[in-house]
Amino acid sequence: MKITAIRTHLLTTNWVDDPSFPNSPHSTAIIRLETDTGLDGLGECTWGYFAPDAVPAMVAYYEPVLLGRDPLQITEVTRALLDDSVWWARSGAGRSVISGIELALWDLKGKALGVPVYQLLGGKVRDRIPVYASGGPTLWPVEDTLRKIEFYAKQGYRAAKLSTGLYRLPPAASTGHAGRLQPVPFPFAEKLTVLEGVFARLRREFGSAMDLAIDGHQGGVPNPIPVSEAVAIAETLAPHRLRFYEEPLAYTNLDGYCELRARSPIPIAGGESLCGLDQFHPLITRQAVHVIQPDLGFVGGLHETLRVIHHAEAFNLSTAIHTGASMGPSLAASWHLAAASHSVDWLEHVLAAKSIQDAILLDPFRVTDGTVGLPSAPGLGVKLTPEILARFSFNRNSGERT
Repeated sequence: MKITAIRTHLLTTNWVDDPSFPNSPHSTAIIRLETDTGLDGLGECTWGYFAPDAVPAMVAYYEPVLLGRDPLQITEVTRALLDDSVWWARSGAGRSVISGIELALWDLKGKALGVPVYQLLGGKVRDRIPVYASGGPTLWPVEDTLRKIEFYAKQGYRAAKLSTGLYRLPPAASTGHAGRLQPVPFPFAEKLTVLEGVFARLRREFGSAMDLAIDGHQGGVPNPIPVSEAVAIAETLAPHRLRFYEEPLAYTNLDGYCELRARSPIPIAGGESLCGLDQFHPLITRQAVHVIQPDLGFVGGLHETLRVIHHAEAFNLSTAIHTGASMGPSLAASWHLAAASHSVDWLEHVLAAKSIQDAILLDPFRVTDGTVGLPSAPGLGVKLTPEILARFSFNRNSGERT
């Protein structure tokens, strides 16, 4: 089998499946590898969520490296991609594009052998996988957040993640038009009181039936908070028994992560915007977090994520796979990896993108009592038809902006 072509498909969808999100467009980039046997493989790069217009040229750069190669030799092909772009793709956008290509190779191999990808990873270690609803903003007033969590509970989730920031939905959201979340500014002392009140209400309403987590979103903001503020947030919310506190600090503040992990009564999580084992290495070896959160469409692909997870296991760290921008193959690959790994405690799921996920995934991602079953289709279990391309036609300049 030889690779004969590589193509990029850009898709856009409005996140309409979660009423607590603005009805605004989001895009993704799906990479298709074609072969001389008629089989193809589909992958997805997270960079397509942020700057989809930039992806096709970056994918085309790798065409001379890929054409004529045997796609079943995943490690050899991926190494060739890395070696060819070592000056500019060791991390960031370039590594994300390599991630998408690598996922397409896994999809191809599974299809060629007629087995789900998790079988290529050693087989299943469980029949059901814990999932949490990625809820994005903590909404204000508090009644909006209560409705958000109630919605997730009715959809079968038993865990949800909110944010340390508080936001109002845009007025346009109720009319079905796009809009942006509106931050609600509070002085720091008042913000702590408000956050504590929100989680106290959640515990009164839902008791211990719903696990909760919090996201600081500090990995990609211009002015991240200091350690002292993160410690205060963790101490304030600790009585409400949160599962983890995600991205509390900038990744450039490794010493701060170490200090926070030592002082926080809530487990600290992070890693969604790190690439490769080399970037995860200091976070892991210095035990700066309790939970790592690799994103398969960004970190370097499925095999690189396995390397990161195994390294973390040696330091007794668990994994919550990040899928915040995943709308198809990357979500599917994360699903397969969670099926085959003991140390994956959580699989993130953005319910807001369910329409496009349902269209692309061959196996339904159906959450029941807080868990999802295993995929069964060969490869990653994804499809991309002309009907899907037409239904989710690309909207230029639809990348996510901070």
